[in-house]
Amino acid sequence: MGPEVPTPISSTAVPPGPGISSVWRSLASVHDAITWASFIVGAALVAFMALSVCYEVVARYAFNAPTSWASAFVSYALCIAIFVAMPELTRTGAHVAINLLIDGVSSVHAAMLARVIQALAAVACLFAAAICANESWHQYIEEIETIAVYPVPKWLVTVFIPYGMLSAGIYFIRHLCGERVADSRGSP
Repeated sequence: MGPEVPTPISSTAVPPGPGISSVWRSLASVHDAITWASFIVGAALVAFMALSVCYEVVARYAFNAPTSWASAFVSYALCIAIFVAMPELTRTGAHVAINLLIDGVSSVHAAMLARVIQALAAVACLFAAAICANESWHQYIEEIETIAVYPVPKWLVTVFIPYGMLSAGIYFIRHLCGERVADSRGSP
């Protein structure tokens, strides 16, 4: 007998698995949950920033006892809040968008132009995430600290920048793939 020729596997011979679509939906759900949780963190940071500024104003002008930590906390928290909220704003399309070009062309061209812009935005976000992740890693390795009254490792602040950029880039890709945004109840 000659060498055995493998027979092609038919779709009925292999038990059905979860499929790429199911895996994609599961990953997208995890991504959405992480995004929502980080958005809540960002909102809480904004509230704490407002309280810190109010406390600083009262302490400085009513009691003549300014704080040494409020200004630094607000600047660090602002950076973190922006980049942990950014993915949710991208997911829902609430990010800043200048539609001058899209509004000036026909609807057919507008749809194509919107897809090109989304692709460019995805590339830009992913590229920025890589650069920022590299810099955060450098700050970690070199043990670089902020210049402040209470110095903190700089990477603790900057590590949220690549997170926000990466996650926003992934949302631009998901939008390019035709995924519709679900509302807070999960229905599109």
